[in-house]
Amino acid sequence: MVQVKFDKRKYGRELLVDCFHLSEIAGKNLLSGQVYTISFYEIYLISEGKGSVTLETEVIDFNGPSVIFLSPAQPRKWDIQIVPDCMMLIFEGEFIEAFLKDSMFLSRLYYFGNYNCSQFVPIDSIENERYKLLFGWIMSEIKNLVEDSQHLLRAYLYELLILLNRKFTAHNQLKGNLYWNTDMIRFKKLLKEHIKDRQTVREYADMLQMNRNRFSQLCRDTFGKDAQTLIRNELAQTCKYELISTAKTIAEISYEYNFSAPSNFVRFFKSIVGCYPAVYREQYGNWGSLPAGKS
Repeated sequence: MVQVKFDKRKYGRELLVDCFHLSEIAGKNLLSGQVYTISFYEIYLISEGKGSVTLETEVIDFNGPSVIFLSPAQPRKWDIQIVPDCMMLIFEGEFIEAFLKDSMFLSRLYYFGNYNCSQFVPIDSIENERYKLLFGWIMSEIKNLVEDSQHLLRAYLYELLILLNRKFTAHNQLKGNLYWNTDMIRFKKLLKEHIKDRQTVREYADMLQMNRNRFSQLCRDTFGKDAQTLIRNELAQTCKYELISTAKTIAEISYEYNFSAPSNFVRFFKSIVGCYPAVYREQYGNWGSLPAGKS
C-alpha cells in the first residue's frame, strides 16, 4: 500500500499546509481505486459531484455539497467515476498545534478526534460558499507567499476548523463540549500514552481521579460511547497501526499489548475489526511512499 507523505518543500521554503482543486493532483492516485494512507490531515470540500470512499470497513457515499474529513494513517480507497468539483486542504498537525501551544487541539475537533461518528457531513449552499471563500483565501495566500504568510494561513485555517467543528457537532447532535470538558481530552491523551499497559475503565477513572459512574456518563455524553468501548476501540486502532507499520509478529504485538496469549489477541482483534490480524496486515500492509503532490 502506498503511503502519501506531505511535501514540505513544494513551494521552496518549508510550508506545512497546502490547498488546491482535486483536479490539479498530478498522478490522480485517488482515482485509481487503490488503497493508500497519508501522514497528514485532509479536508475535502465537495461542491458538486458524487462517489464513495472506503475507510477500512466503513463506506461513505457522498454527494455535493458536503465535507469529508480524513486523519493520518487511515487506509482509504476512493470510488470516483468523474472528478467532482472539490477543493482539498491538507496540513500537518504541528502547523496549527505548535502555534496554539496545544498538542491536543486537533483532538478537540470531533471530526479528527476518532469519536465514532462518520467523517462526512452534508452542508447547504450558503455554508458551501462560506467554506469556499476560506479555502480560496488559503489557496491565494499560498500562491503569493510573503514573510508573514504563515501567520495569516494559520488564522484562516483556525477559523475554518472551528466553523466546521460547529457544523459537525450540530449535524451529529453531539452534546459534549471538548473545550470546556478538559477531563475527556485528558482521557483521550491518557489512552494514547497508556493503552499498552492500562486497558480497564477503573484504571482510567483512577488516573482522572473520578468516580467510575461519573466517568462513564461523561464518555457517553461527550462521545456517544461508554468508556469500555472507547478503550477497546483505541486498543484495536493502535494494534492496527502496529500491523501495517512494523514488522512485528502477531505474537510480539499480542504480548506487547498485554494479551495473555496470541489467540486472545486474535479473538479480540476480530471482534472489533471484523477480520483476523494476518488478513488485515495482508490487505493494508507493505506500502511504499509518495509525496502529497503526486497523489
